[in-house]
Amino acid sequence: LLARALDRGCEVPEFHECRRMRLLRSLAVIFAAVTLLATPPRAAFDLETSAIPGERYELIVLEVEGCIYCAIFRRDVLPAYEKSSRARSVPIRFVDLNQSDIEKLALAGPVDDVPTVVLLKDSREVGRIAGYVGPENFFHSVNHLFSGAE
Repeated sequence: LLARALDRGCEVPEFHECRRMRLLRSLAVIFAAVTLLATPPRAAFDLETSAIPGERYELIVLEVEGCIYCAIFRRDVLPAYEKSSRARSVPIRFVDLNQSDIEKLALAGPVDDVPTVVLLKDSREVGRIAGYVGPENFFHSVNHLFSGAE
């Protein structure tokens, strides 16, 4: 079908697309979208479980109401984190920047992006992940934060 459409050519001016070509391009996009949606999900991510005994770790997610990336974080990352083995020893807590007294947290600097995930060790900031980075990068980044905290 594609070869026949290309052989026929177009009777329209040089800078306009042929209707057939637009239709074929649309069909290719639809096919690609359906193929991507039908792809089975990847294996669940997991965090390394090398927490140091005797030290208290906590993950704080700083967010604001109405933040689309905060909602995406809760939808895409939070369920996977809650299923991980690290979630049992390192709880995750959400803090709304507009509803809380941010000065009570021992942060190393200002929060410029939301959501920002902050790793606290004994109530002091060890590191942070600023902005939404997606599930895979989130888990790699959290593992990196923990390796730097040990």
